[in-house]
Amino acid sequence: MEAASTLLWMSKPSGGDSAMAQGGFYCYLATPFDAAGDVDLGQLAEYVSEMLTFDLAGLTCMASTCEGPYLTDAEWRLALETVGKIAGGRSLLNVGVGAYSTRQAVENAKRAKDAGATSLMVEMPQYYPVQFEDVFRHYAAIAEQVDLPIRLYNLTLPTRFDFTPDRLRKMAEISRIDSVKEASGEVSRLEDIRIECSDRFALFCGFHFQLLDGLRLGADGWEVMMHPLIAARLTRLYAALKKDPWSRAGETMFRELAPLFEFFRRNGVPQSIKAMSEWSSMRFGSPRSPQRSLNDAERRQLRQILQVSGVL
Repeated sequence: MEAASTLLWMSKPSGGDSAMAQGGFYCYLATPFDAAGDVDLGQLAEYVSEMLTFDLAGLTCMASTCEGPYLTDAEWRLALETVGKIAGGRSLLNVGVGAYSTRQAVENAKRAKDAGATSLMVEMPQYYPVQFEDVFRHYAAIAEQVDLPIRLYNLTLPTRFDFTPDRLRKMAEISRIDSVKEASGEVSRLEDIRIECSDRFALFCGFHFQLLDGLRLGADGWEVMMHPLIAARLTRLYAALKKDPWSRAGETMFRELAPLFEFFRRNGVPQSIKAMSEWSSMRFGSPRSPQRSLNDAERRQLRQILQVSGVL
């Protein structure tokens, strides 16, 4: 761990460990594709501008659900630059920079900073398994070479690596890691992390369907994808539950949207959001292959849920 310890020392920000991240509601941005399957930069720009009209703490782009890993390097840069030009100076911008290797992740992080990122979203590589010591060095290297806050993304299903609360206590030694997006699927983890790490990290709930329990268990924020069709409802929902996660009114709002959130959980968020976009003027196209589009029966079910909940 000697090399990692050296990187750790170098990664200390001037504000020290007391400069912690704030929570809030971050919108994951979908990546729109046109009829030919290319990134629709014009629609992306319009989408970002629209989302900035809502009461959000920040935007997140290029990460997992955003389909960032499915873009070519050239597409990744163009999409990032498009988001950065519009959001820069107007919103906090969290950029997914995860990659197969540490060198690739560092290069992505540098590009993200140049484009206006205010924080970096970093999950573990999704290829060969690695030991925890290697994980620590991976994050420490990014922290040492790019002076931006890091949001550690515990994305266990695709990465096959779990940042358990005891591991997060060790990761807390890397001072640039100031927040955690918890997406293991076990919402009780939020309470466990708080017990293990106290207030060291701002904790973000990573799923739509876990918001109610997540805020009750100590989450500081919510980070999920939205389309403008549901943005107003979700921002109101977050505001109500953040003010009082035990309020009857807030819980009622959550229950009204619970069938939609459960549909997202069963059928995939980008697939559902992109299907939803077909019933609006802001269309996002199909998910990029090999991700599938919703079939006809699923689309009918989604439309019915949106109609019953008053979205359509």
